[in-house]
Amino acid sequence: MSLDRLQYFDCNVNVGKIAYKHPLQMWRTEDLIEELDRSGIAGALVYHGMAKSHSPAYGNRLLAGELAKSTRLFGCWVGLPDQMGDFASPEKLLAEMKENGIKALKIFPNSHQFDPDKRTAGRLFDALAEERIPLLIDGGEATFAQLAGILRDHPELTVLLQGQSWSQERRLFPIMDEFEKLCIEFSALQSNAIIETAYERYGASRLFFGSGMPRKSPGAARALIDYAQIPEAAKKLIAGGNLAALLGINPPAAQAPDQDEITAQASRGLPIEIPVYDSHTHLIEDGGGTGSGYPMLRGDIDSMISMYRLLGIRRMSIAPWAGINGGDSEAGNEIAVQAISKYPDEVEGYAVIDPNYVSDVEAEARKWHQEKRFKGMKPYYYLSHIPYTDPIYEPWWKLGNELCLYALVDPAGQSDSVYISQIEELARLYPNVAIFMDHGARSFEIAVLYAKTAKAYPNVYLQLTYTTVTLGAIEYLVREVGADKVLFGTDSPMRDPRPQVGWLVYANLSLDEKIAVFGGNMKRIWDRCLV
Repeated sequence: MSLDRLQYFDCNVNVGKIAYKHPLQMWRTEDLIEELDRSGIAGALVYHGMAKSHSPAYGNRLLAGELAKSTRLFGCWVGLPDQMGDFASPEKLLAEMKENGIKALKIFPNSHQFDPDKRTAGRLFDALAEERIPLLIDGGEATFAQLAGILRDHPELTVLLQGQSWSQERRLFPIMDEFEKLCIEFSALQSNAIIETAYERYGASRLFFGSGMPRKSPGAARALIDYAQIPEAAKKLIAGGNLAALLGINPPAAQAPDQDEITAQASRGLPIEIPVYDSHTHLIEDGGGTGSGYPMLRGDIDSMISMYRLLGIRRMSIAPWAGINGGDSEAGNEIAVQAISKYPDEVEGYAVIDPNYVSDVEAEARKWHQEKRFKGMKPYYYLSHIPYTDPIYEPWWKLGNELCLYALVDPAGQSDSVYISQIEELARLYPNVAIFMDHGARSFEIAVLYAKTAKAYPNVYLQLTYTTVTLGAIEYLVREVGADKVLFGTDSPMRDPRPQVGWLVYANLSLDEKIAVFGGNMKRIWDRCLV
């Protein structure tokens, strides 16, 4: 646990205007600085959004005005190859970077229509390596083959991969094994136990803290490190020491987050003391570490309980992975039974029923809910390809209504309009079932859409969790539907639970609102089930 305050230095922030921004998304530099202060982050390496969405040269010129607004901000320019004459030569670029105190360069090969190979950008990469200036690349901007090519052709160049999403570790780790100059940050790399796994394999020097602001919550990013089960010295390097050393600069010291008792505890890696209940978890069977081909390390019930106790999560509702994406609902339910029997005070179950294999849905529902006392329902379109309102599910929904159960309902690949129409029909027909609209804060577009349904139906709730950890989306939902209609969840061990915890910990909510969302609402729902 982090008993000493860590100095956070964010390697992944953009400032200023950028194309394709939702009206609710934060963008003003002054607001981002305030968010750094709220989250206890000392400083940030920033590039200008217009350098991505319009022109690197144009955006780089604008960046100076944003940097002047705070000593916490340090500049990163965006670069291009120079063959077309619309961008400076490598020699001129580096001279201008030195003149303006710019210590890093970022490229967007996919967005800017070039191949980041030796033929196209080799002179630029060689110049960066010679001056020991790091190259920053977002995961979606270059293929893994292109990334490996850059590192192979320019062995002295430090490359920091940012925004790489989880699930791609089997492609990423072999490249990291081969090239010691490849570094990573974790804003989207949220597979379970990723920070411990990466530390054990590579040490701390290649691991960086980055938030992805303003799209992503900085609190989500720092919680992964605050609660990391690695040595304190390693945490200090990852939180900010590595970036400070790479750039040769140190931001001014940050104040410890002091919004409320929850942020005070979480910022030190201590268990959250208010009741925290996870409305959305999965589980990997004992001895396993894979789900649908994805690495889900430490996803067995013993490991999950250990992590949840560290975080202060007192109880979880689980749908084992073998029974949903894995394809065997009955086996998944049995895995849940084993977990509940082992930790009866900390585990509740979601029953999964797949009518493609189960011939008597009503009998199956009675088995799991009346005999085994599962309080949760988990129909899953991705598993069965059967709409939630199909008549085959009717006996299950009727039983859920009779027993006042709750149902976690994922859009699961259906269109928004089809999904919402099903939610509204179910809410009308089964008013005693608490219906959770899944991943309700994954984007502002979805938050706005789902909030309309949640406001219209008293038994519809909005459940959090998603890799996007959208900055400001939780606050929007609470404003729109009320804190009593929003539920905390993690989706672990598909995703690591720690960023999901940090997303809510650092949300700009009152203490009472956080208490409701973290656990008060879920407890109220549990207490009415099966009575």
